[in-house]
Amino acid sequence: MKILCITSMYPTKDKPYYGIFVKEQIEFLKKNKEIEIKLCILDNENSFKKYFSFNKILKSIKREKPDIIHIHYGLTGLPILFLYPFIYKVKIVTTYHGDDINGKSIIKFISILVSKISTINIAVSQEIFKKIKKYQNNIVWIPCGVDDSFCIKDENYLRKNIIIFPSSPKRKEKNFFMFQKVISILKDEYKLKPKIVVFENKNREEIKKALLVSKCLLLTSKSEGSPQVIKEAICCDTPIVSTAVGDVPFLVKNLKNCYIANTPDEMAKRIITIFNATLEEYPKSIKNEISNSYICDQIYHIYQSLIK
Repeated sequence: MKILCITSMYPTKDKPYYGIFVKEQIEFLKKNKEIEIKLCILDNENSFKKYFSFNKILKSIKREKPDIIHIHYGLTGLPILFLYPFIYKVKIVTTYHGDDINGKSIIKFISILVSKISTINIAVSQEIFKKIKKYQNNIVWIPCGVDDSFCIKDENYLRKNIIIFPSSPKRKEKNFFMFQKVISILKDEYKLKPKIVVFENKNREEIKKALLVSKCLLLTSKSEGSPQVIKEAICCDTPIVSTAVGDVPFLVKNLKNCYIANTPDEMAKRIITIFNATLEEYPKSIKNEISNSYICDQIYHIYQSLIK
């Protein structure tokens, strides 16, 4: 079985964390399943121009002769829409990661068109699943998994009064303004002066260590798909306070010291509760369900079903 993965989400030297979950999924499948996976990465610096890489994709298809094309991110499938009359015999799997369905209308429109030529569509969150379900029935919900090694603790870390902002403040959809407001409330009303750690330009080990020593991860995003950092926080037993975005409510609903809150005041109260609580490890069963070994089994079964 040969798979050609086409993605615009993949780590680079300058952005080592960008699309790391796609890379880890692909590498796990290559290492643990009886399949051959080839990559076609759309990495042009011009973020819009890369979605018109018709020649690059066509050459990859001709060279690899795949049984299945797996597209990561709906807009990445734009060239496939035009090439489809020439490759219609190849099975197509498309994974939607959030911004492709929750984003601007033109991006959503293209992503929906891609869903119509895909043999199977994969939504990484329930929210995305429901949106695509309006247009297509061949949709399943499978989140991206966390690398199994991420859940292994080499040593016990002492948690400190650290709150994590899990993205770049430059990304407007991550709502750093709201995060700052929560911190101001903690300082002014509760006399708490936490240290702030921002996840920008950090490698995997730095992120893991920060999660292991922090008392809380605060996600203030306006929209999300299935944020990987939430699953990583669960693997590290890190308490979470988050807006009700993507599948975060589903991921944290059965976890102690994890809360959904939608106003800065409510978030601040929840953080104070966490800082005063006795922190516990999360159940292994929940961690197993978000691991790559579990998730990739589901992906592999889809591949198998398509080539029977």
